[in-house]
Amino acid sequence: MRVLLSTPPGKTTERWPPLGLLYIAAKLKTKREDEVKIIDAFCENLSKGELVDRVVREQPDVFGMNCSTHIFLDAMDVLNELQKRLPDTKLVLGGYHATFTADKIIRDYPFIDYVIKGEAENSFPQLLDRIENNQAPNDVAGICYRNGSETIDNPFSLITDLDSLPFPDRSMLGKLDYGYTHDGIQLTVGKFTTICTSRGCPFKCRYCSCASFSLRKWRPRSAENVVDELEEIQSQGYESVTVVDDNFTQNRKRVEKICELLRSRKIKLQYYFEGRVEGASYEMLRNMKRAGFNVIYFGVESASQHVLDYYNKTISPEKSMRAIENAKKAGMLVVTSYIFGSPVEKKEDIMRTIEFIRKMKPHAVQINILDCLVGTPIWDELQENGLLTSDAWKTNHRIYEYAGNGLSKEALEDLVDAGYSAYLGAWKNFRGVVDLSKVIVVNKTARKIVLQNIANPATRRKLSEGIRGVRENRASRNDQKTAVGNIEDSSAGGSSR
Repeated sequence: MRVLLSTPPGKTTERWPPLGLLYIAAKLKTKREDEVKIIDAFCENLSKGELVDRVVREQPDVFGMNCSTHIFLDAMDVLNELQKRLPDTKLVLGGYHATFTADKIIRDYPFIDYVIKGEAENSFPQLLDRIENNQAPNDVAGICYRNGSETIDNPFSLITDLDSLPFPDRSMLGKLDYGYTHDGIQLTVGKFTTICTSRGCPFKCRYCSCASFSLRKWRPRSAENVVDELEEIQSQGYESVTVVDDNFTQNRKRVEKICELLRSRKIKLQYYFEGRVEGASYEMLRNMKRAGFNVIYFGVESASQHVLDYYNKTISPEKSMRAIENAKKAGMLVVTSYIFGSPVEKKEDIMRTIEFIRKMKPHAVQINILDCLVGTPIWDELQENGLLTSDAWKTNHRIYEYAGNGLSKEALEDLVDAGYSAYLGAWKNFRGVVDLSKVIVVNKTARKIVLQNIANPATRRKLSEGIRGVRENRASRNDQKTAVGNIEDSSAGGSSR
C-alpha cells in the first residue's frame, strides 16, 4: 500500500526531526513492502491547506498523523478535509493527545478511522495487515475504532526490548534544515538530529503525562546499541544531537558505559541532554563532558519546597543549586526550566524563584505558566472535581482558568517577564562577561554557537543590548554608591548601615 505519515501543520523555530514517525517507518520496512513517505509539515511550517494539497497529490491508501493537545483542532481540520477529498484513504491518528482521548476522538470525529494509543512501532504494521485483508483490528494492541455504533478500545502495551527496534531512517527527511533558533540566533551546532536512548518515566510529576504514557516504566536501550546508532549518525555527517529521553541519566552505570564507548570509538559528536538534579554529581557530569555532552537541561521548576512537593517533583532547591554548580564546574552549558502559577504558590514564592534564577545564573532559562494537559494528574484532579466542560479535552488550558492562587493571567505573564529580565540582568555585568568567556573557552558547543552566529545581525543586536546593559548596570551601581555615601555623610558616621 501507499502509506504517508505526517506531523500536523504549524509554525516553529524549534525544528526537531519527527523521531516517532521515523521509528514507525523503519519498522514498517522490516515487516511489510509498503511505499512509505514522511511529510514533516510542522517543521516545514506548512499551512493546513498546503498540507492537504500535498497529501492529495500523494494519493495514499493510509494516512497517519501524530498530534499534541496544542494543535489537535488544526489536525482535525486537516483530517476532515482529507476525508472529503480522499474518501477511500484510511485516516489514522496517534501521539500523546490521541492516546489519552482515543474514545472521545472516535465518538466526536467520524472521519477518523483508527486511533493508535501508546507506542506504534508494533501496532501500526499489524493495523495495516488488517486493513489490507479487510479485517477488523480487534486483536491489535492500542487500537481504538468504531464497529457500527460500538467503540472498540484496546489497551496499549509497551515495547520492552528497545534494542530490537531498527534505527530511525533519517534519509527519509529530505533536505529540511533541522535545529533550534531563538530570536534569529542559531542555538544548535552544524547538521542536527535527535536520538532516543530510553523510554518512559518512573516518576509522577503532577504536570506531566510521560508517566501515564509509559505506565511509569523506564526502559533503556543498551549502551552498545545507543553508541552503534551514534556511530551511524556521525557517518551521515551530523555534528550535534539532542537526546530526547525523559530520564537519560536514570542509570549512572549505563551513562558511564555510553561515555566510555563514545571515547573508545572516537565519536566526536556534541550532545544536548536532559537530566534530573538529583544524582547530577560532578564526577558523572565531568565524565559526560569529556565524551561530548556539552549542554544540560534541568527541570528546576521552583525555589519553594512546598511548590515542588505539590508537583510531586521529589527534589529540593538545594539539590537544584548543587546540580547547576556541578554542571557549570564540569564546563557544561546549563539550561534550566521553571513553572509559575501552581495553585499553592504565592507571589512571594515566584519572587523567590526569580531570585534563584538571578543568583544561580544559568546560561539559558525557560519559564512557563502551568498548563493543564490531558493525561496529567492535574487534569485528572480537575475532572474529578467537576471543573471541566465536556469539550475541554480538545484544547490546551492554563491553571488560572480553574484553580486560582490569587494571581491573574496578566499578573503571571508579568512575573514571567520579570523572570526573564532577572535572568538577562544577571549576565549584563562585567562578571557575567567573564563567566561567559570562560565557558566559551572550555565548551566546544558554546564556542561553535558563537562562531556560527558571529556575522548574524540578530547576534549583533543582542550583543549591543548586552553591552548597553553592562553600562546601565555600572551607572546604576555608581548612582547607588553615591546615594549610600550621601546617607552615610548625613548620619553621623554611617550609623544607618
